[in-house]
Amino acid sequence: MTSSSRPTRITIDPTPTNGEGITRIRDDVDNSTLYPASGSNTPWEEKRLSFASGPSTAVNTPSAGEDKPFIFPSSAPLSRMTTRVSDISEKEGKEDLDEEFKEKEETVEQYKQDELQNGIQTPAENLVGELESYPSPTRAKLSKTKQIILGIVMMSTTFVASATNNSTLLVIPSIARDLGVTELQAQWVSSAYALANGCGLLLAGRVADLYGKKWLFLIGMSLFVVFNIISGVIRNYIAICVLRAFAGLAISISLPAAFGIIGTTFTEEPGRTMAFSALALGYPVGGGPGMIFAGLIAGAGTRSWQFVFFILAGLALIPIVAGTFVIPRDPPQTITATTNRRIDWLGAFLITAGLCLFSFAITQSGLVENGWAQPYIGVCLGLSVALFLGWGFWEKWVATKTTIPPLVNMSIFSRYEWKVTSIICLSFCGYLSVSGWLYLTTIWYQNLKGDSPVMNAVHVIPAPVVGMTACIVVPLLAPRVKASYLLIIGGITTSIAQVLFAVAPVDLTYWACEFLSNCFLPFGADFTVGVGSVLISNLVNEDEQALAGALFQTGLQIASTVGVCCASLVQTSVTNQHSNLHMGLKDSFWLMAGFSWLSAIIAAITLRNVGLAKDIGTLVRGNELERQKGKQNQ
Repeated sequence: MTSSSRPTRITIDPTPTNGEGITRIRDDVDNSTLYPASGSNTPWEEKRLSFASGPSTAVNTPSAGEDKPFIFPSSAPLSRMTTRVSDISEKEGKEDLDEEFKEKEETVEQYKQDELQNGIQTPAENLVGELESYPSPTRAKLSKTKQIILGIVMMSTTFVASATNNSTLLVIPSIARDLGVTELQAQWVSSAYALANGCGLLLAGRVADLYGKKWLFLIGMSLFVVFNIISGVIRNYIAICVLRAFAGLAISISLPAAFGIIGTTFTEEPGRTMAFSALALGYPVGGGPGMIFAGLIAGAGTRSWQFVFFILAGLALIPIVAGTFVIPRDPPQTITATTNRRIDWLGAFLITAGLCLFSFAITQSGLVENGWAQPYIGVCLGLSVALFLGWGFWEKWVATKTTIPPLVNMSIFSRYEWKVTSIICLSFCGYLSVSGWLYLTTIWYQNLKGDSPVMNAVHVIPAPVVGMTACIVVPLLAPRVKASYLLIIGGITTSIAQVLFAVAPVDLTYWACEFLSNCFLPFGADFTVGVGSVLISNLVNEDEQALAGALFQTGLQIASTVGVCCASLVQTSVTNQHSNLHMGLKDSFWLMAGFSWLSAIIAAITLRNVGLAKDIGTLVRGNELERQKGKQNQ
């Protein structure tokens, strides 16, 4: 073999699997020249091979019109091609084709060995370098039993988060009496948890998408267990507030990972919708029992409130143990396909600091006596707005001027006719209304009617019970009813729940309006979380699943904070102006009803062309292709 010998460059054409394609393969191989004549000016002699495309070769197959070289590595010359074509030829009745390719394989193998011995050719892996594309590993499919267990494990995450929030609210009076602080100060035991929970979601979502969702989920839940155990031992007010903040941060690490695990594991319907509905089901399922066991424990003794945190730690062990076995390992392409896994730390700092200051200002305004008259509250709110704007400009600059991937690609908000933004906005308004209702009913029963915290929990227990039914209904209706219809129904029913309290006289029997309000309320929240999760997940790429979940959960957390703030401001202002607590509560309920109507209006306008929740990805991508074709034709 001389040094002027040149190998043949073979370009693959994707063609359908049929007899004509096999004939082309046979003719091209028979006519190809494996030992081209020397003296040519081109280093390669191009020969085009047509292979039958299929799922296993889709990644390596060039798109139509492309001319990409396919170089057989020295470790696997023509064996894959031989196997694939021989399988096809058996189906077509051409058994002799296998023998022909075996002869070609032996010839090419001998040719390459000669070149390597003479030091002429470099091994293909060194010559080609980094491949432009590579086959994605086959995703392991879970059995139905494991899918059910995995859905329960993911639901337990939101169950623990909801039980923690509701149970901590109910033991605030006990904490205040035991630690010798006011009830306004004791509310920070609960508020610190909610504040940290909302602030850590975005960074956790980005890290989960880059480095793996399973291990981040398990780490977050493990830290949650540790901080709850310590919270049950410490008896210092400041230390408990700090520990509750760390517990909220720990659960914020797990929630986006849980969303991403569902988005990447459940890829087929109706399992996908059912899994997201299970994630939403954890909120009402955890809310009711959380209030009940907290009320019972708080009434057992002066210091018994600390046992609430031990129970929460024990509940969090369930998803840790079960998740270790049933959560599938992250697909290799999720980790290796991202060549740049650096984190935009400045962007993470800007958005986290902005969320912290915003949540602090909103929360503190409802806890201090002077409210917004306190100068530092206005300063914190102004700084948070400035940080939000700075973060937005920084993310755009990072995406266009640097090689660091942005924490959040701002195009996600404008993608597909602003569908993601509209879903976040309608979910924000819907959840704001629900959180305001929860706060106002607490004032209604404990301050207006003089009920105990336990009786307060008994009066509102129908809401989480009906909420479980609403979450079960979502996977049954989502494959049959348009997504916009479900979201509109949710907004209308929640507004009815607000109006029933707004028009109810104080001395009216519980069953006339208050019970009905409990029954109508959950559909807004549960339809929003269940259907909204499916819509958000289907609108983003696979490597954005946890981030999308973080955006969605952040919107809900901020809505909860703003809902309590708006309800508290209106109720306090009207009450002080007219010296009538009932009037203040009525006006606040009407405001919450307005937010519910706004949620339904946004859904009706922005999602009017959307069919079923599972089809939104196909719809928006089809519209995008049509627009691109229209621009090209122009």
